[in-house]
Amino acid sequence: MVKRTIRLLSGDQYFQDKLPIYVNRNSESYELTEHYHDFFELSYVSEGTGTHHTGEQFIEVQAGDLFLIPIGMSHVFRPSSSKKHPLIVYNCIVKLDQLAPLLTIFPGGESLSRLLSLKEIFHCKDQAGEAHGLFTSLYLEYSTKRPEQEAALYALLIQLLVLYARKLDGFHEDNEIQRATYRMDEIISLLKNNLSESYSLSELALMYGVSDRQFQRLFAKHTGMTLSSFVQACRIAAACELLRISNHKIASIAEAVGYAHIPSFYEVFKKHMGVSPRDFRRNVSGVL
Repeated sequence: MVKRTIRLLSGDQYFQDKLPIYVNRNSESYELTEHYHDFFELSYVSEGTGTHHTGEQFIEVQAGDLFLIPIGMSHVFRPSSSKKHPLIVYNCIVKLDQLAPLLTIFPGGESLSRLLSLKEIFHCKDQAGEAHGLFTSLYLEYSTKRPEQEAALYALLIQLLVLYARKLDGFHEDNEIQRATYRMDEIISLLKNNLSESYSLSELALMYGVSDRQFQRLFAKHTGMTLSSFVQACRIAAACELLRISNHKIASIAEAVGYAHIPSFYEVFKKHMGVSPRDFRRNVSGVL
């Protein structure tokens, strides 16, 4: 019997400038051996395919797989044989002795503390794409070192923990009302994270498992808005953010948030914001 080599990864080699959070985006290879660590880890597979090994067991992974790895649990990601599609994994690691006290003072944070005491690796799917946005934002904040970096990282981390907690609730929850709420949250996340896609009422109703009319009623009850109004509001909010932080052409931004017809984008934007996209950009960033 061949004895496996399992090494310890210490947080001391990752945490810098007294910041108890470290985020990376890694193209997995066979160089890293199976390991355990003295920090809390959240992982997200964003691209490619491969396997996730825990001792003698392994599962196949692909884009959208989420993992929570407790302290002391050994694991390693391995890419598939295809070099054209590398296995890209985002990792967010945190010092547990820093995170646990934070959750006790953060409003509502105590309910997230159960994630810190899991005894096994938790695996779930990010079907709506919500984790992708959170992990990429975390990586951007960590790598660019902008002002108020630590506050931004903690804010995103809390959102990520809420996502994992809800996934855990959905995994174990037997209450039909809670399951229905969870399914609607998944659909709302799908809409928010795929703004360039156009989902019909019938498609979403089929995903939820009810008639078109019933879905329309449930969606309005959940969001306070009709489907079309909700999608419009999300698209305009995303457009405002892109206008504020980027120099992309307005036509490109319109297309990115789901408007192929530029005049329609201008009309809807002005209806929501009271000014044209160009004037909005000038007012918030001084970019012409």
